[in-house]
Amino acid sequence: MKSVEFPEVTNKIAEHQVEFNTVHVQYQSNDRSVNMCFEFTDEEIKEIVRTKQIWYKQQIGNSQMHPMRLAAFKNEIIE
Repeated sequence: MKSVEFPEVTNKIAEHQVEFNTVHVQYQSNDRSVNMCFEFTDEEIKEIVRTKQIWYKQQIGNSQMHPMRLAAFKNEIIE
């Protein structure tokens, strides 16, 4: 899976950090959200079709877990 650069991108996370992949994000100020898009490999697509599942992990440290949203359609994320 890799981050996709899309027209609304406003920031790039870890852009010059060789140990990380750059994550392209759009900061949406009306609801203080950060939106991003990822593209799956063919192997990942096969597994998603097979299991109908996507796993998600968010590092939270000592903070609260914040609401999150996954969607297949861009207009469900970027309003």
